Amino acid sequence: MTRAQSLEATDLARGDSVGPYTIECVLGEGGMARVYKAAGPDGEVALKLVRGDLAVEEMFIRRFSREVRTAERVDHPHVLPVLDSGVHDGIPYMAQPLIAGGSLQERLEREAVLELEAAVTLCLEVAKGIGALHAHGLVHRDLKPANILLDEDGRSFVADFGLTKDPGASLITEPGQAVGSLDYMAPEQIRGEEVGPATDVYALGCVMFACLGGRPPFGDREGTMKILWAHLQDEPGDPCADRADAPKDLCWAVLRALEKDPERRPATATAYARMVQAAAGVPPLSPGRDR
Repeated sequence: MTRAQSLEATDLARGDSVGPYTIECVLGEGGMARVYKAAGPDGEVALKLVRGDLAVEEMFIRRFSREVRTAERVDHPHVLPVLDSGVHDGIPYMAQPLIAGGSLQERLEREAVLELEAAVTLCLEVAKGIGALHAHGLVHRDLKPANILLDEDGRSFVADFGLTKDPGASLITEPGQAVGSLDYMAPEQIRGEEVGPATDVYALGCVMFACLGGRPPFGDREGTMKILWAHLQDEPGDPCADRADAPKDLCWAVLRALEKDPERRPATATAYARMVQAAAGVPPLSPGRDR
């Protein structure tokens, strides 16, 4: 397939077919893929295809394939599953549930911050989803608000496993290469060192900081290098400084995930979320949500 043909393959319009799916509209486009709303045999889905300009790059095809395998491998209520996968005109695609509430990033852009109980509930649910990845020996490496989806009831789903690290798989990134999203990258990730569950705990702490404070920990820095340096050297501020509803111990609990040394962070994502919950004084989730 030529580059031009690859570009055309993901430039789809309403009514076009991809396997058993019929395109309805574009939902969005990320760094690696374009996502469409599509109708399938069992109802509407989110259909994700590698971006046409990247479809000729082996690295991106491998990352996409790994994302499919990861989502198929981890069965958890707070991890977005893959319903189907295939190839369209030489370009891989996958179908996932259509989550009507959009991403946490979109919600934060609308509301700036979350109410305290909503933020803690999200932390607990995302921690459970991340914990399921860790139980399979996986590290997400790109946890951020854009990769957390919310349904109409506010239930959270961890998504986008294109950068997930699987120790049992072949390397896609070079040793020492830093991968992730600038505002949510742990110090060891920035240095290109070995990453582990503590790396995702750091990112979850950054997400909680944004949910409570309206921006990620170092979102007030201007320029890539200043943000990277801040993750490595600077202490974050108080995400609850402007919140009258935040108990005094909540800032301490949230910031436990942002320790520069991975060994000093909470041992698991769930342990961190429970610590935040206790500090916030939020009651346990209802049985239907606490899974």
